[in-house]
Amino acid sequence: MLLASLVMLSIILVGHTAQSQTFYKISDGSRITVNGTSNLHAWTMTTGSFSSEASLDLKGQQLQDISALSFSLPVINLKSKEELLNTRAYKALKSSQYSRITFKLTNATVVSSERTIKATGSLTIGGKTNQITIESNYIINGDEITIKGSKTLKMSDYNIKAPSFMLGALKTGNEVIIDISLKLKKSNITALK
Repeated sequence: MLLASLVMLSIILVGHTAQSQTFYKISDGSRITVNGTSNLHAWTMTTGSFSSEASLDLKGQQLQDISALSFSLPVINLKSKEELLNTRAYKALKSSQYSRITFKLTNATVVSSERTIKATGSLTIGGKTNQITIESNYIINGDEITIKGSKTLKMSDYNIKAPSFMLGALKTGNEVIIDISLKLKKSNITALK
C-alpha cells in the first residue's frame, strides 16, 4: 500500500513539473551581435535572423527555471557593413562545411530576486564544440521574456584563424564579444522536460 502511494505521488509530482514548463519561441526584435577589433579599427557583425526556443517555468512575473534553451544561427546571416569582412569571416568560420553556429543549454541557474540567469551549454562554431557559461539578465512583459547577455570568446578556442586583409597589413584580434538579445514569446504548445 505504501509503495502504491509513493508511485502515485511520484506520478503526480512529475506531471506537475512537466505541466509547469511552457514552450517559448523566438519573436521579432531578437539579435545576435559579434564585436571584434583589428589593428586599424573595431568591427561588428550582426543578425536578427536565427532560430531559438526554450522551455521556461514562470510564476507571475518571476522566472523560476529553464529546462531547455537553444539557438541556431546560419553563419551567412551574420553581416557587417563591409562585404570583404563578410567574405573573410565566412571563410574563417568554415561556413561552406559548417553552416550554423549553435548553442544548446545543459544547465541553468536562475536568481529570480535579481532577474539573472547563469546558463551553461554547448556552443558549436566551425565544427568545434566547447562548454561555455553566459550570465544574462531578463525582463518579463506579459507573455514575452527578453534575455540579454554577452560572452567574450577566443576564436582560437574554436580552431578559427582570425581573418587578415591586405596581405596581412590588417589583422583582426583573436577575442570577440558576442552580445545576445533573445525575445521569446509564449507558444500554445506545452513543453516537457
